Amino acid sequence: MERCSDYLTFQDEEPVKPTAAQDLFSSKPEGIEDKDKVLLGILVNGQEQLVGVFDLIKGYPDPKTLTLGLMVLELPSRGKGIGSKAYEALEEWAISQQLNRVRLGVLFGNEKGLRFWKSRGYSETGEVKPYLSKKFMVFEKSIGGACSQMRDYLQR
Repeated sequence: MERCSDYLTFQDEEPVKPTAAQDLFSSKPEGIEDKDKVLLGILVNGQEQLVGVFDLIKGYPDPKTLTLGLMVLELPSRGKGIGSKAYEALEEWAISQQLNRVRLGVLFGNEKGLRFWKSRGYSETGEVKPYLSKKFMVFEKSIGGACSQMRDYLQR
């Protein structure tokens, strides 16, 4: 979490807390069971140290949706295709979990994140939600199945 402090400071409007990693394990929307909270580490082949993390909720807000609460990469790992490869693996994992849609939020002012998610076929839902003193736009993408793959191809 400390190696991703540039983004996390932007997101949380304060320096990264010493308890940030532990807090990530326990933070989840009200009513979500522990079994549906998933943290996946991002590793680079041949290395043992995490370069990033996915914070996920399975089956939220509906049983077939994966909500991506956070995807962060440490600064030295950005711009090298690591995030793209990690996201592709996440999508494959989500499909293996019988999920057919991914939902996420992009904070206003996060232009790099906005470009990243749009380039992966995400579309705005029209929902805007508050986060601290900021707001985020909600995006969704259907995954798996021929219709989703055709739509993604046509959007490129």
